[in-house]
Amino acid sequence: MMRPPGRLAYLAGFLFAVALLAGGCNAYSSAYKVKRLEEKSSRNGLKLNAEDFDLFTEAPRNYSFFVTLTALAPEMGCAPCRQFDSEFKLVASSWGRVAVPGKLYFGTVDFSDGREVFQKLHVTNVPMVLHFPPTEGPDATGSDQYELYDLNRRGLSAEALVEHVEKAAHVKFPLRRPINFAYYATVAISILGLLALLKLVAGHLLVLVQNRKIWSTAVIGWTILMCSGHMWNSIRGPPYTGVRNNRPEIVAPGFQNQFILESQIVGLLYAAAAVMFVALVKKTPGISDPAMQRTAVLGFVFGFIVLYSFLLRFFRLKNGSYPFKLLF
Repeated sequence: MMRPPGRLAYLAGFLFAVALLAGGCNAYSSAYKVKRLEEKSSRNGLKLNAEDFDLFTEAPRNYSFFVTLTALAPEMGCAPCRQFDSEFKLVASSWGRVAVPGKLYFGTVDFSDGREVFQKLHVTNVPMVLHFPPTEGPDATGSDQYELYDLNRRGLSAEALVEHVEKAAHVKFPLRRPINFAYYATVAISILGLLALLKLVAGHLLVLVQNRKIWSTAVIGWTILMCSGHMWNSIRGPPYTGVRNNRPEIVAPGFQNQFILESQIVGLLYAAAAVMFVALVKKTPGISDPAMQRTAVLGFVFGFIVLYSFLLRFFRLKNGSYPFKLLF
């Protein structure tokens, strides 16, 4: 005849159930999670799925955990995601060089691997960075809620993220950007190419640099440009022309204002007068025929006087009290 179980059997069953519960609790303790994190960690942080995210972000935690939610698949077309992914991995790798086990971890959840995480957190914009602070230990914040990193205000740079991580996780580590050998190689090749080009054309450049005609033409041109009011136009940005009494106006009254067309006209008059003067000085001495030389001198002088008379007339149009004139 079978006896009913006694008190001792009930007690043994109760203790066995408690042991199972305790074993289950220990399996998801902070120590267990740190062990799993260390096993999964890589130099660029952890790649997480929905199950990993739930495990490592739920309480209890005695570590700081930064997680970026992103969408890196080409069909998603998220350019900021790809840009920030490299910066986030740079921060993770920089911490990996000096990492203290159980202190700080970095992870990434891609939409293709953890769609459930995006749905649970109601994520509509990516990339997004979440910080899960410790819930136990000396750095515990007393809250199980995550903190959101403001990418809109701080930007996508690794420098800004490192600054925030150091303050939030109470750590200190240098950001180490890899040497961009392609950039330095491009600069070196460009410099060498430029030096080779200079060596090939050095003789021609020397002739141009020592050419007095080129320098004198450049100086005269620059002087005419400045005397015409080009610099004033660049600084003040006046209109091209004006309108007065429903009629176009090309000369602004007074010496404190001018139109762009007005300065262009003055510049052309200055340039034409300069051509007459330079031709008088440089060309006429080389004419061998005395009659032709006399005609050229008279022609250039008369042309210069006429052009200068137009300039004075233009100044009188601008300001009626201007007292000087030449021919008209």
